[in-house]
Amino acid sequence: MIEKENPNSLNALLENYEKQKTIDAAADWEQLRKRITSDRNRRLFFNYLRNTAAILLPLFLVYQYTLYPILKKSGSIVETITVTSAPGMVTKTILPDGSEVWLNALSSLTYPQRFTEKERRVQLSGEAYFKVTSDKKHRFNVETPQKMVVSAYGTEFNVNAYENEATHEVTLASGHVEVSSEIGSKATETLVVDEKAILQVKTGNIHVVTADTYVETAWKDGKMVFRREKLDKIATRLSRKFGVDIRLEGNRLKGYEYTATFTDETLEDILDLLKRSAPITYSISKQKQLNNKTFTRREVIIKSK
Repeated sequence: MIEKENPNSLNALLENYEKQKTIDAAADWEQLRKRITSDRNRRLFFNYLRNTAAILLPLFLVYQYTLYPILKKSGSIVETITVTSAPGMVTKTILPDGSEVWLNALSSLTYPQRFTEKERRVQLSGEAYFKVTSDKKHRFNVETPQKMVVSAYGTEFNVNAYENEATHEVTLASGHVEVSSEIGSKATETLVVDEKAILQVKTGNIHVVTADTYVETAWKDGKMVFRREKLDKIATRLSRKFGVDIRLEGNRLKGYEYTATFTDETLEDILDLLKRSAPITYSISKQKQLNNKTFTRREVIIKSK
């Protein structure tokens, strides 16, 4: 008996044949090869991490729990803190020994998290008023980037040491301080109350004059006090306080002197008051946005009328 071929079975074979014709064996093999390579690389990478961790972890544990405490206790590792005061701000901080420090605008103070050495050392850039806790066994030293050192055991004094200034000043409010320079002649001077030491940054020379302590230190209470102050000096202080650039046009302006006390006045208020006292005029530019989304500082131009 001859069996007839099932048409459904024939159709299924034809469909399978057509499907096999669409299969790209080379592409499928390449995809499989990449997957095998990726899996192998991943295993190798994790094996590398595991071996590295096995080597480094014991070393880290030895350092963390054995060497680090020894070095820290011996003072070989010193953790420091830096406090910075923004334009227009007076920032107060308390040091590890209880000493109080007021930082004027655009100033920074760096000090250790705890004093462990024979001397209490801090680094100042800018202006600060120090109220130092008395400790006869541990001298308190304020160091500036220009190699000036102000030294005391327990007293109150003001240090004005901005990096771009030609002179640095130290005014004593109470007690005694020693001011020394490590450049040039390496001079040293000892101050008494209401005296001011003026250091010439280039030469290292120091000379001492009588000071008006209130004028020199009123800034820590939010005041700006001027006593026959030159306009260029006033412009410098206003620039720091309000975060603006001030340019004086004309040599005559540098000879103008002012006596005034400012507290809560705005920049425009102060400039208007100065304008009433001398033949000057001023203009203030607006801030411009830069490509990095920041803004330029406002610029103040002061001219003679």
